[in-house]
Amino acid sequence: MAVLFFSRALHLDSQLVDFYALRAEAYIQLCDFSSAAQNLRRACSFQPENTKYLERLTLVLYLQGQCLFEECAFPDALKVFSQASMLQPEKASFRYRCMACLLALERYQDCLSLVTKEVMLGMTNADVFMLRARLYNFLQKPSLCYRDLHSALLLDPKHSQAKVLLQMMVDQAQQARQDAGILAVQGKLQHALQRINCAIENNPLDPRLFLFRYCVGKYPSWVLLYAFTLGGSGLNLPIALLLRDLGPFFF
Repeated sequence: MAVLFFSRALHLDSQLVDFYALRAEAYIQLCDFSSAAQNLRRACSFQPENTKYLERLTLVLYLQGQCLFEECAFPDALKVFSQASMLQPEKASFRYRCMACLLALERYQDCLSLVTKEVMLGMTNADVFMLRARLYNFLQKPSLCYRDLHSALLLDPKHSQAKVLLQMMVDQAQQARQDAGILAVQGKLQHALQRINCAIENNPLDPRLFLFRYCVGKYPSWVLLYAFTLGGSGLNLPIALLLRDLGPFFF
């Protein structure tokens, strides 16, 4: 009834700006957010200086986008959230919802670009760095992932998700180091270097990995095999020193 009443009034006088806003409120009660947004846009067009109408419009767009998101209509939700973000670019919440839509659509590169813009704006927190770290990890860019994980932990040392992903990267580095050791003693030094480089990208703060890479690049496979026999595949510092001492006798 309220929608009908306001519609009749506007039919008689289309300049009744407040009636557009009132009809929008009636549509909100009916959960017809699309119609509510149309009416609020109309009110804003008559009074662009009225921030109250703009605030209400962006709220309605947020509700509409959230409903679409929950219905898995991700492209439509992205469009609505983008409209809200354009109307109020200072509000990060709309941009975050756009990121969620892009993730749901598996548009990871687009999402990464949006997150990077957020970082460049300086409005960052641990969760933003964590999100970008996950994207880098998915896109197989471990060194960038590691960097953002440390940024997240600097902002929030107790960030549980960052700790979990960081431990996963350390485990990946350990596995890559073991693979490199096996390849090295098999004489596949080029492949061994690739694996140890992968280990360094996943855990660049471990000095043993750099020492390992130095030894793999400098010594032949039979010397490495001798060292591994003495010290295991870990190639710790004493074994590296042994290789250094043996070097003049073989080169």
